[in-house]
Amino acid sequence: MRSLAGSKIRALRKNAGLTQGELAQRTGISPSYLNLIEMNKRTVAGALIDRVAAGLGVERSELDDTAERRTIDGLNELLSDPAFSGRPQGPSTDLEFVSRHPEWADLLLRVYRAFIDRNQSVLALADRLNRDPFLGESVHRILTNVTAIRSASEILETDDRLSDAQRSRFLRIVAADSESLSATARALATFFDNPEMRVQSGTAMEQVDALMLDSDNYFGELEQVADDFRKRREFAGAIAGACDAASEEFNAPLDSVESRRFRAIMQMSTPLAQPAVMRLVGTHPALASEEARSYAASALHAYVAAAILMPYEQFLDATERRRYDLDALSRQFAVSYEQASHRLATLRRPGAEGVRFAFMRSDPSGYITKRLPLPALPLPRYSNACPLWAIYAAFQSPGATVRSFGTLPGGDRFLFFARAIEKRPQTVAFPRHLLSIMLVCPAADASRVVYADGLDAQVSVPVGTTCRMCPRHQCGHRQEAPLFL
Repeated sequence: MRSLAGSKIRALRKNAGLTQGELAQRTGISPSYLNLIEMNKRTVAGALIDRVAAGLGVERSELDDTAERRTIDGLNELLSDPAFSGRPQGPSTDLEFVSRHPEWADLLLRVYRAFIDRNQSVLALADRLNRDPFLGESVHRILTNVTAIRSASEILETDDRLSDAQRSRFLRIVAADSESLSATARALATFFDNPEMRVQSGTAMEQVDALMLDSDNYFGELEQVADDFRKRREFAGAIAGACDAASEEFNAPLDSVESRRFRAIMQMSTPLAQPAVMRLVGTHPALASEEARSYAASALHAYVAAAILMPYEQFLDATERRRYDLDALSRQFAVSYEQASHRLATLRRPGAEGVRFAFMRSDPSGYITKRLPLPALPLPRYSNACPLWAIYAAFQSPGATVRSFGTLPGGDRFLFFARAIEKRPQTVAFPRHLLSIMLVCPAADASRVVYADGLDAQVSVPVGTTCRMCPRHQCGHRQEAPLFL
């Protein structure tokens, strides 16, 4: 996906009454280069975007296109849904549509999310109607009561030879079965009115995704909370004591030491982090439901715990020195592979950024449990990703890192690397619990990352995003036909 920053720059320049030459002079670039930026043919970032913002007399944040990129990601997910078919016109349609008609694009996504909610609710109700023993027993009782009432009523209506005692007995049968029928009906009404029966789609998690994307997955206020925590406590002592407490409290002997340490630090830091977390979840417009705010609060408290265990400056320095080697980082900071992976995706402090990564976590069924996309690499939510992505190959050899360069149909190249980790070891009753963690960075940054070492940069796997969105008709791994030609 191309950046929309150029379109914003052009609109703001025209509103300010500036020519391309005047803005180029203020910015210190040539008019021809500014023209390429405004045509979205060149990216604008770092110090240059600061100079452009200063030349326009606006804040840097006004040139940010995170919200638009999130909208385009949502539209791509809509088009990948098998319930819909066809793709309008060419590959630039979504970019032009969002740029020219942002309100309609947002409305379309809200309609799609409403469709997902209703569809999931219908599926859940159908499943419960088919499987829930309470419903089966209730229907059986209703049929029994109706049959008894009907039989008694027919006898009362047609048999003139009934004595008063017999008539009274049949009336009592009708009354008793009617009361039983009424009670069953009330129980069914209560069952369907139960708020726990409501089924949501991924909407709440999408709202949390929006919070993370809007903030570029970096929260300066929470980083400060982590710094304050370390200053208030003797760090090593807090870790050691917290681990022992966590082991007893959570009674999870199969958990790793790193997991118990993380949970303990998260619990200890919650009182200090609570005000900042509540400000974030209470004021951010993306969090429209209580469920989303609850998920977001949990994610932000985990963010604080990660920042305590892996302080920003120290961790960034270590990542650059160790070239983003997750095993080395895990050992240095005494954290798990997953914790170090997730922290890499938060190194977005303005002026002190690390390599920008997409983050994705999946279970063996292909269900995506966490995701953080890149601008040119939308990650699916409602369907599996491309089967050629390293995240799935990693399940074939748990504990080993699977890596490759991949090229999308549009020509964008990325370095993919993934590892299947064990969340719970195998027991007598249950198989081991595996999750695959994948990080993806632009191929242009691959030289900074140890996982590119030994790979031939000229050899790149032709990948897509999802089968429904991929135009590679001859792909031997294709599971579904593409939605567009």
